Amino acid sequence: MAGVAEYIKESYIELTEKVTWPTWRELQSSAVLVLVAAIIIAMVILGMDQIIAYLLKAFYSLT
Repeated sequence: MAGVAEYIKESYIELTEKVTWPTWRELQSSAVLVLVAAIIIAMVILGMDQIIAYLLKAFYSLT
């Protein structure tokens, strides 16, 4: 049990004294970047889906 208590104590010290937390502005910038990237990736997937659906529809209308 002493090992668990020591682990929690060391984890707390590391989180409060050694970790560099981002500022509010850095956090906002990162969030905007992630949002923009997610929207771009979603648009690419949507485009690919539309193209594949069109190709499949054209293929099956020939038969």
